[in-house]
Amino acid sequence: MQLQTRKNELTDSDFLELIQAKETSIYRIAYGYVQNHEDAKDIVQDAVCKAYAEKNRLRDADKFYPWFYRILTNTAISFLRRSSRMISADLEELGLSSLDDEERWNTTLLVREALNGLNSRTRTVIILKVYEDMTFPEISEITKKPVPAVKSMYYRGLKFLKERTQYHESESPYPSRYSE
Repeated sequence: MQLQTRKNELTDSDFLELIQAKETSIYRIAYGYVQNHEDAKDIVQDAVCKAYAEKNRLRDADKFYPWFYRILTNTAISFLRRSSRMISADLEELGLSSLDDEERWNTTLLVREALNGLNSRTRTVIILKVYEDMTFPEISEITKKPVPAVKSMYYRGLKFLKERTQYHESESPYPSRYSE
């Protein structure tokens, strides 16, 4: 996409074009935090408004997406703090796809609880990697953390989630292929 801007300016039409180009991705990230369509729409709307109000402070228009995703994730985290809601993860992405309905529901609750136990930075890294299939360098740019730190947060977060779900499943009266 060719931006019609000077180095430090982002026009209204450029801003709108950039948002529209990634609207599905933007929504999925917000939805990944709240697992509620209306709340996700509110988060996206708030993030777009915040970004639009601050667009003239963006120093390099080519860095729009990392800048915007940072605003979006911060807005989602703030929303969660205000509303005290928990997020959930996609079970298939965590390797828990072949569960029956009751076991899937129980595991979803366990994953939500485990995700709630992660700090917000680790949770952000997992959501960007799992829901958006972003690369570690892309996540690094968004979070302003070095790539090795991002990888470490991601793998530690996954290990924590798996350990928590396995621990709770071993206490469950339902058999699980993960509790052996």
